[in-house]
Amino acid sequence: MEAAEIVTRLLAGRVLSPAQAQPPSSPGFYAWWCSSDRLKDADLPIPREERPPVQSGWSLLYVGISPNNPNSRRNIAVRLAKDHTRGRIGSSTFRQSVAALLMERLTLQPLKGGDRSRLVSEEPLSRWIEASCGVTSAPAERPWESEADVIRLLNPPLNISKGTHPFRQDVRARRTMLRQACGVA
Repeated sequence: MEAAEIVTRLLAGRVLSPAQAQPPSSPGFYAWWCSSDRLKDADLPIPREERPPVQSGWSLLYVGISPNNPNSRRNIAVRLAKDHTRGRIGSSTFRQSVAALLMERLTLQPLKGGDRSRLVSEEPLSRWIEASCGVTSAPAERPWESEADVIRLLNPPLNISKGTHPFRQDVRARRTMLRQACGVA
């Protein structure tokens, strides 16, 4: 499947909260969106990035894939449920970026000791994601083959790797500060 078709599918889907979403148990892409009125919650406000025809009031945050290589058995549903919605920041680029941008607002406390970034409690972050974010998805057999093109076409502000949005530099800096606070940078 070509990148343009995947982008069309991500934009054509209805944005649903993580609790409402029923992502496919197949390989593919997912896009995280934020309610536009919640972008200012971040310590450094996230740029508004609406992408019609997605319903008004949603701003694109991040695009991801699952699996990320042909040897993985993971899929979109597993990635969203286990890592992004209720997982830990050390196993989710999306969660780590959002946490880095909401440290002060959510009074998140870094946890030292370990080889990955961690928080004393992930619950405030999970609640914020549930209340503020939504997701769309698009099945694709070999998502790693078109990941860079899809990210380039959508230009989400929180994608660091393969991203081109200028805000990614701010996200990178905030993530570095978070990792340093966790003692892993």
